[in-house]
Order: sequence, then structure tokens, then C-alpha cells
Amino acid sequence: MVRRQRIMSTLTNGRKDAEALMGDTCTIMRPTGSISVDQHTGVATPAYETVYSGKCKVQTAGGIASQVVSASGDSTNVGGNVPVWTLYLHLPVSATGCRSGDIARIDASMDPMLAGKLLRLVNLQSEKTFATARRWNVSEMPEGGDVDE
Repeated sequence: MVRRQRIMSTLTNGRKDAEALMGDTCTIMRPTGSISVDQHTGVATPAYETVYSGKCKVQTAGGIASQVVSASGDSTNVGGNVPVWTLYLHLPVSATGCRSGDIARIDASMDPMLAGKLLRLVNLQSEKTFATARRWNVSEMPEGGDVDE
């Protein structure tokens, strides 16, 4: 019983520490399937519902240690090492209900270059009992792919 309490206390502290490192904020939206049309311009845009709004952290991994190998399996024809970065979005454990295909807009960030970025949630990377954060594999959406609520 005492050991379990110690483990749960450590987990609670780990979750608080992970959330304390989330210095950015984001809004995660899901397409509803509806289309709204601007009465003045006639431009049609998909409608979205907010799934989560709050703390987050953008994280990368990879780089020069990774390389892309050609379809033939030979990496010599690609000019050596090609940086490959993996992009993650960390959310608090309390951020439930997000799913693959949702879109995260970075509303504010400690790194001004991240503010306004759109990230598509690909899959949850941290499905585990003792997770300290919800870690999503994400892909960056192209510039100009504005998402309006």
C-alpha cells in the first residue's frame, strides 16, 4: 500500500513537472463536415469544433543522426546524411478526446517562429499507464493552410 502511494505521488509530480514545461498554448480543432460560406466573398471554408484549448509543448527529435535511404536501399545516391526530423506535440494528461486527424494551431509560443503553425495530429505516441503527458506524433501543415473556427 505504501509503495503504491509512493508510485502515485511520483506520477502526480511527474505530470505536474511535464505540464510546467509546456510554455506554449494551442487550440485543437476537428473538422465537423459542415461548410460555411462567407456572404461577402462567397468563399467556402470547412467548419471546426474545438476539442482542446490550453497548454502544450512542441518537440522535435532526430536530425543529422537520421538518414533517408533510397528505394534501392542505397543511401549513397542521396548525397550522404539527410536530416530527418520527427515532430511531436505534448499535451497535459488531462487533454483527452483528441484523435488522429485533428488540427492543432499554436496560439502562443515561447518561440515566436512557432506561433500560428498548424499541426495535424497523426497518432498518439504515449499510450501507457504511467504517462506524464499526452505525446502526439504530428505533421506540420503547409503555410497558408489557415483554419478558421
